[in-house]
Amino acid sequence: MSALPNYKEIIELVKKGATLEAQEKIMEYRETILALQEENISLKQKLKDLEEKLNTSVKLVFKDSLYYTENDSIPFCPHCWERDKLAIHLKGPDAVEGYKVWDCPKCKENFPIGKKPPSVSTIKLSR
Repeated sequence: MSALPNYKEIIELVKKGATLEAQEKIMEYRETILALQEENISLKQKLKDLEEKLNTSVKLVFKDSLYYTENDSIPFCPHCWERDKLAIHLKGPDAVEGYKVWDCPKCKENFPIGKKPPSVSTIKLSR
């Protein structure tokens, strides 16, 4: 991005009657201002995203292999959070073979939580 044109230079060009050159400088000035506005919008969005991540990271608590917020009973995906700092609510839970299973709609991982009752084949019978 080029430096802002000197407005005094534009005034001097107009005074000299060099209106074409003054108009060119004004156009350069406008282009520079537009580029600065676009950069400002982009930086504001990045700042907002970072603030949201910071606020979320302070509020998430790791419990029972999942992340929760204080007043939310639906957990967040530990893979998405730890890998990309994305707070993605899990879907579920579904009851599958004695577990509560939560599924992530983003990374497609599933998280079985709870204790599975022993099957007949794993019980040792004592006599």
